[in-house]
Amino acid sequence: MKSAMPGAVILFTLILAACATTATSVGPEDEADLLRLNEAIFRSVIVDNQRDQLNAASVPSLVVVAPGGMVEDKAAALAGVAAFDASDITLTGQSVSFQRNVATVTGRLDIDGVVRPVGRFGPLKFMSVYLKEGGEWRLVSRSLTPCLPKLIKAGRC
Repeated sequence: MKSAMPGAVILFTLILAACATTATSVGPEDEADLLRLNEAIFRSVIVDNQRDQLNAASVPSLVVVAPGGMVEDKAAALAGVAAFDASDITLTGQSVSFQRNVATVTGRLDIDGVVRPVGRFGPLKFMSVYLKEGGEWRLVSRSLTPCLPKLIKAGRC
């Protein structure tokens, strides 16, 4: 009776080798790069009403959870750029967490302006997930959550 083990070991070794060759290294400069990219995307969308940077810096399967809970695909997120009428944004309390070639950027977003048809938003907490492909960070998903007044008052949002 032949053992299936050698074939399984070979297959497992091939899978590990494929994973190792597709992994992208993350270095100390990546945190600063991500913070700059994240702010540039927010600024281009919210202040400049431009779709180009969001389109170029995101994956085709981008998912955005907009304030209020609406889930948007990339086409809807790009179309939503027209909803902003803002003169400036401020990002604070940002942090970056890495897991291999995936990074999560979290922080607070304040918009000096309005989002049509809702109006003025108080502060928002955001979470942006990025994937490093071919040496470039690409936005995979983003979530924007309005801060509750109780949490703002308590200094937690």
